[in-house]
Amino acid sequence: MKRTALIALVCVFAAFVLSNAVSRDVFERLPHLEDEFAYLFQARVFARGQVYINTPTPVRAYWQPFLINYDAHRFGKYTPGWPLLLAVGAGWGQPWIVNAWLAMLTVALVYRLGREIYNPQTGAVAAILTASSPAALLLNGTLMAHTATLFWVTLYLYAAWRVERGRYALAWSLVGGTAFGMALITRPLTAVGVVIGLVLIGGLTAAWMGMSQVLRRGWRTVVLPWIVFSAAAGLITLIWPLYNYAVTARDGETFPAYMLRFMSGDKDTNLYRYVWDYDRIGFGEGHGRRDGGHTIEAGWRHTKKDMPCVARDLFGWARAADDATTLAGDGPCLDNGPGFSWVLLPVGLLLGIRRRWTWVLAAVPAGIVVVYLAYWIGGTLYSARYYYEALTAAALITAFAITEIARLLGAGYRQVSGPVWFSPAWIVYAAVIVGAIYAAAVFAPARMQYLRGYGRISQAQLDELNAKRQDPDTPLVVIAWGDHHWREVATYMAVTSPFRDSDIVLARDPDKWNLGALLDQWPDRELIYYFDGALMASLPPDELERALADE
Repeated sequence: MKRTALIALVCVFAAFVLSNAVSRDVFERLPHLEDEFAYLFQARVFARGQVYINTPTPVRAYWQPFLINYDAHRFGKYTPGWPLLLAVGAGWGQPWIVNAWLAMLTVALVYRLGREIYNPQTGAVAAILTASSPAALLLNGTLMAHTATLFWVTLYLYAAWRVERGRYALAWSLVGGTAFGMALITRPLTAVGVVIGLVLIGGLTAAWMGMSQVLRRGWRTVVLPWIVFSAAAGLITLIWPLYNYAVTARDGETFPAYMLRFMSGDKDTNLYRYVWDYDRIGFGEGHGRRDGGHTIEAGWRHTKKDMPCVARDLFGWARAADDATTLAGDGPCLDNGPGFSWVLLPVGLLLGIRRRWTWVLAAVPAGIVVVYLAYWIGGTLYSARYYYEALTAAALITAFAITEIARLLGAGYRQVSGPVWFSPAWIVYAAVIVGAIYAAAVFAPARMQYLRGYGRISQAQLDELNAKRQDPDTPLVVIAWGDHHWREVATYMAVTSPFRDSDIVLARDPDKWNLGALLDQWPDRELIYYFDGALMASLPPDELERALADE
């Protein structure tokens, strides 16, 4: 095995090991953001071979964030791409493993793409940068959809590269179309950003080259693969409106009729708007929570706020955070000094200026940044995650800059007849390895330390609950009673099956619904109450008496 391939293989397994460590030690295999709760809920439903569940009653007792109750059915608001993948892990009872597995595959693809576009050294360095990226490690350890989207975008780019090479073009077109379709039904706006960037920056030259090739090689060789690509992408993308149709179609409505409403942007086909009507892409009234709606100026402010986070978290080329006490809100990205992960991107663009695919890669982050100007909110809590899917493109351009600098230094050194056993290129590559170790072992842990137990969610709450069991073999129902925030009991919510057949089930009654009816649903389970911030075997007598009297 070549040295560069061996390095890439080590990076592939390192990506899995590190993703597993973050999932286990930082997030404790639990969802923390509302998005993760909704993804996991829908994945568990898909894992049972269903699209939705019947809405449980009382509705508020089994509420979860970002779920929709429509026509007596309950389902998640997000597009189905990521829940379908996550369902594989959810079916095994190990949902974390899906992102860890996709992280491995992404690193392998980055190596192959870098090796073929540039050289094996660039592929190996890009694999190191991708596997050690603090932003990647953070998101790989979550149940968010970004790792999956990054994989699909990278596979799409690799397939497009292979199609251009001409060998097995139809097969690679099928792969590329499938990958792009999956990206579109996983994170639609990101996929649109990738396409926009490629069309604006790489499309014109591709069209010109394509026309010359059509005249020389014939349309079957050049045009047919892209017809296959479009057909595959279109078929995969149909999963999205099919899912929406299954959960929100009007009585007697056919799928073609629903598809027309879906493509026209009908409000009733946009599941995001069932939760927050203002959760829309674009500008003006009704887009976002600001008076007057979202504006380009607001989008630019979000971009300027998110970019320092990218500069720090992309490769970890920044000073590590001081301590957890300073890490609140945007602190990890804005309060701990500047980042320099971007510094070699201009160098890579300059050195690769004559390679068309350098500009194709550069189109990916450019397009993603542009489209997210139209979204009404930014985000830095889980790093600058809206731009995360540009990681592999940025890693490849940066890696090319590094390997070209090493090559030029080595060539210059040989011209002055230095000792043959030494080369300054080694110093460059040693710096890459040291930087990767620092990013993964120093910067990333400091970056993520404040996320342990974020949102009041932790394994310690489950340990406390299990310690209060009378019989470890009897399933539990935790009844959260009285005034409380949902995050106080979110840990129990995270382990509750949508079908309410898990070992632990959470039932909340914050608005004092019919407690007696709620208790009647669980005659064979042990009951533990969460009341006034504490777990107890029963409600205080005066509270129980008052509750039953209210009924």
